Amino acid sequence: MGTIKPQQNQNIFDISLQEYGSIEKVFDLLEDNDQFDLTEDISVYKDLKTGREAFKKDIVEYYSSRNLKPATALTEEEEYLLDKFSGIDYMIIEDDFIIY
Repeated sequence: MGTIKPQQNQNIFDISLQEYGSIEKVFDLLEDNDQFDLTEDISVYKDLKTGREAFKKDIVEYYSSRNLKPATALTEEEEYLLDKFSGIDYMIIEDDFIIY
């Protein structure tokens, strides 16, 4: 069993996809790392244990060969922008939606 260091803006689902090729293995990942839970943000300072067999090896190979690390968690700035500047007041015609 090995360990990996999460990257900025990665969540537990991103790690599952990166290491096992599917988010279906997220519960195995949580079982191996009992200090994390499904809803908590993961820290870049805490290593995660990995090492189980990949669920979809072709996806793991794809990420590994291209050195891709999925990171889909929102930053604080993105959360602020979504909370404060969303809705019809901030939409731009022909940019956010198209009228035919």
